[in-house]
Amino acid sequence: FYYSEKMFVLNFFKSAFEGYVPFDRPYWYGVFVRLTSLGGISLWGVVMAQSLLCGSYVLRISTLALPSHKAEYAALVSCALLTAGTGLGWYAGQLIPDIFTGIGLLAVYLLLQGRNGPFLRAFDGLIIVAACWMHLSNLLILPLAGMLLLTVGRRSSSMAVRKQLSWLGLSIALAWGGLALANRVVDGKAYISRSGHVFLLGRMIDLGMLRPYLEEHCATQHFGLCAYMDSLPSNSSTFLWDADSPISKEGGWEATKEEYDKIVRGSLTEPRYLLWHARGSLVSTCEQLCTWEICLGLQTNWYRVHYCPPYVMIAQHMPNELESYLGSLQNGGRGELDMRWPDNVYRLVLALSLIAAAWFLLRKERNARVPMARTLIIFSFGAIIIGAWVCATLSVVDSRYLSRDAWLLPLAVVLACART
Repeated sequence: FYYSEKMFVLNFFKSAFEGYVPFDRPYWYGVFVRLTSLGGISLWGVVMAQSLLCGSYVLRISTLALPSHKAEYAALVSCALLTAGTGLGWYAGQLIPDIFTGIGLLAVYLLLQGRNGPFLRAFDGLIIVAACWMHLSNLLILPLAGMLLLTVGRRSSSMAVRKQLSWLGLSIALAWGGLALANRVVDGKAYISRSGHVFLLGRMIDLGMLRPYLEEHCATQHFGLCAYMDSLPSNSSTFLWDADSPISKEGGWEATKEEYDKIVRGSLTEPRYLLWHARGSLVSTCEQLCTWEICLGLQTNWYRVHYCPPYVMIAQHMPNELESYLGSLQNGGRGELDMRWPDNVYRLVLALSLIAAAWFLLRKERNARVPMARTLIIFSFGAIIIGAWVCATLSVVDSRYLSRDAWLLPLAVVLACART
């Protein structure tokens, strides 16, 4: 059981138990934590809720893909393999919203391909909305994956396609429009994200683009950031979070919005910098797809020090959980837990899944329609690539942006094997 990593838990706990609306991420995962922990009684409630959602969607996708006498066994095998050998078990057991990307993608698949009644379709639509509210990247990933599925999936009739489009369109409209309205209710302003300008400017730093852009435009534009042109941080992480970063000296994230938005828009409207963005997006996406790790950076005693965010929040809001937190193996409470084996098993499972998926896709099929097993494999491939592209292009290359949904491919392979 992993409570969380890095700084994320700070804002999630503050959202859940202090009503704090974070500037750098959505408020709504904190609401989910408060509800599923029963108001702070136990964090195991969050883990159980996330695990229940994962298990139910694995079972439902198995039931859709296989005859009834095989579906339950395939679901059990899939859960056992994915929990031990991929990021499914890892992220289902963390206080971090990344598990909702995979859940949301399965909800998209069942919404568009499932043979469900109105109740289950409405439930899948609500899960899609919730996934988008939990992590903003899903606002792009889920609709793009849905359009891919409509392109490659089986078509029974034009009326069925229109119905599928209607369900998907309604879910995405509720995700975008509903999020803006919900944010207005809790924060007094209707918005999707208040921090996009900072992350996109950080992205320009990672691409080595920001300084050349400032050198070219500071003479005429007089940006406040021009004063720090010779002392820009070397990477976006330092730019976003360091206390001595230019963004802190300029007054913080909100104070810099107008200026940073102008810089980002300018870089997207000039051919030279637009090409720079496009090239960087392609390179970063490839790099993201080659980052096969789950546990990077978690074998450390840092989580045991009294000033780290998880320690502070748990001690303050759930002191009854502190002893378990400090005694956990990965925090060094009973000796260091070797984090290499989950990564090595994950790489093996992913490599074998890629080989098996390629074999299934390259087999000659005489049926003009794409069989369901192949459709699920193509959807999984496409969704993983879309997720990597969105996150690597708009944020940073990070191992969790692949491992949080890469388990979809082994799942598709297991179901394809069970179907043969």
